[in-house]
Amino acid sequence: MNVYNRTSHIAHRLNYYLFSVLQVILDILIYELCIAFLPVKISLEINIFLTGTMAACFLFNKLYGFRNLALWDETTFTLRACVLMLLLNVLYLYANKFTVSFWAVLTGTLIFIPGVLLTRYFYRRLLFSLGLLSKSIIILGAGKNGEIFAHNIINSPFTIRKISGFLDDDEAKQGKIISGVQVLGKLKDFEDLQKKLNVDEAVIAIPTVSREKLAHILNKLEQNVSRVLYIPDMYMLTTSAASIRNIDGLPVITSSQGLLNPVNIAIKTVIDYIGAIVALIIFSPVMLWAAWRIKREDGGPIFFNQERVGWKARRFITYKFRTMYTNADEITRKLFENPEILAAYKEGIKMKDDPRVTKIGAILRKTSIDELPQLLNILKGEMSLVGPRPLPQFDVDLLYSNPYILRKVYAAKPGLTGIWQVSGRSDLDADFRREINCYYVHNWSVWLDIAILLKTPLAVITSKGAY
Repeated sequence: MNVYNRTSHIAHRLNYYLFSVLQVILDILIYELCIAFLPVKISLEINIFLTGTMAACFLFNKLYGFRNLALWDETTFTLRACVLMLLLNVLYLYANKFTVSFWAVLTGTLIFIPGVLLTRYFYRRLLFSLGLLSKSIIILGAGKNGEIFAHNIINSPFTIRKISGFLDDDEAKQGKIISGVQVLGKLKDFEDLQKKLNVDEAVIAIPTVSREKLAHILNKLEQNVSRVLYIPDMYMLTTSAASIRNIDGLPVITSSQGLLNPVNIAIKTVIDYIGAIVALIIFSPVMLWAAWRIKREDGGPIFFNQERVGWKARRFITYKFRTMYTNADEITRKLFENPEILAAYKEGIKMKDDPRVTKIGAILRKTSIDELPQLLNILKGEMSLVGPRPLPQFDVDLLYSNPYILRKVYAAKPGLTGIWQVSGRSDLDADFRREINCYYVHNWSVWLDIAILLKTPLAVITSKGAY
């Protein structure tokens, strides 16, 4: 690493230490506010212990390193830290003969979780917008892996990285814009662009590169940037549950599929049933309003029932509020007479001003209220709160023509919400939908489901890709 980059790297590290200390102070302030509003008196000694435990648990879960985490990862680590914090606090209270109510501490923790997540989000975004906490990166390889990486970084609310551009040896890609990022040149141009753009990190997104060429690229990159990230092929056996072990000096990647564990399936099922019952109670007024508006608009049926593909590629009937006119099939046939519309549909691109959709239907789609009747599908055991999107057979044939991918995606029950919804919904092209659904199944965990559920309201409010 040259002197200029080394100086820049040192400056970044000093910034991280300073902003991490400020993050600790913010977390403590939020926790103190949660304790202050509890209807119980807490002694100074217990207060210091509870606050110190919180900071220690967050530090133990590596929440003060400003890593570039996805929202669900940040939420997962925060929830783990809070669960550990609660357990330690209960042990402490038990040792002190519960001078403070357990329920008071539990309430304070439950209030603290959304408070600290929101504070962390706005703090991170403020630092990034002011240019105080950002790393410039360049992506080597403008293929599908590089595109997905760029999309995830750009759409991550906790990002600390700013993508300077792509490098790719493909002549046809030179100057093109991919996921909002321009292809600036070829791999040989890296050193010149790195100095010009002051790039801090480099990402290798060329899964088919030979070992010899990869070693050459790595050697060149490591002399110029502080960190190199390598993205393997999407279909490698690497998951969030993967770990690297050393067996007699040989590195071995171990991987497990969470959805094959009967205990995990049981936990997911319990969460589904409890969540569906609670959601039906909460949203019943909204569902009654939607039914009334649909009937009032054109007098047609309230519900739209359709056969869709679900768990293990089995067919079942989904329930939705009707959002289209009663003669939608006739309108569809006329629309598909246009080869451009038919071609776009086959690519997974939906019409933003669909003439088949009613006035109330457009509102129901944007707010996802039309999906609420699928809570009944969850209670019937046909769907889950979180999972891949249930699709009609026609769409499945277009999207999952490969039977291996079909079996992989529908190893999980289809979901009322899912990683597809919190990532852009209809704005995603067909290839990205396949990749992101495979990612969900491959990396499934209870924590991932919880994080997607927490992120869903924001996706609904912004209505991104909902039409």
